[in-house]
Amino acid sequence: MIPFAVFVFGLVVGSFLNAFIYRLEVQEGLSSIPHGHKKADLTVMRGRSFCPRCGHTLSWKDLVPLLSFLLLQGRCRYCKEKISLRCPFIELSTAFVFSFIFIYLLDGRLQNIVHFTYLLAIASLLIVIFAYDLKHFLIPDKILYPAIGLVFLWRAYEVWSLNNLGLIGNRKLEIGNFEPLIFALLSA
Repeated sequence: MIPFAVFVFGLVVGSFLNAFIYRLEVQEGLSSIPHGHKKADLTVMRGRSFCPRCGHTLSWKDLVPLLSFLLLQGRCRYCKEKISLRCPFIELSTAFVFSFIFIYLLDGRLQNIVHFTYLLAIASLLIVIFAYDLKHFLIPDKILYPAIGLVFLWRAYEVWSLNNLGLIGNRKLEIGNFEPLIFALLSA
């Protein structure tokens, strides 16, 4: 049951990533918004979803990941314009990547929720980078820098968890224990 829940969670996150990518394109001036909507009102966490062509605000039944696309036969309920195939592709890709991470990389066990969350966050950022780059041949710094920061924080967490900061037991802080962080900095 957990792999199915991870798959559905991936569909939901993929739907969010679609909205995030579109809003990022609008903020960067690479996509237009329909009449009646303001660029300033569109942020990642604010503003209702709407059809990018007719501008009609979408209801919950228009936003069910993958299912709405299939039931509406890939068209907007209101203006009947085609919905980009990028939407279901990103939703499905995110669901499959999340499932792959859970089943193959974590062996179907949630032993370390921090590691699982980190892998899902990195996968989500890479999907955004891939989709954005595929369409615009650009990798936005607004995504790249947070991804780099997240990897750095993860490597620091690995060092902390390896060394436990010398607070428990008689462990010594040795340079060899900092290898994950050192290798990350060298490769950067």
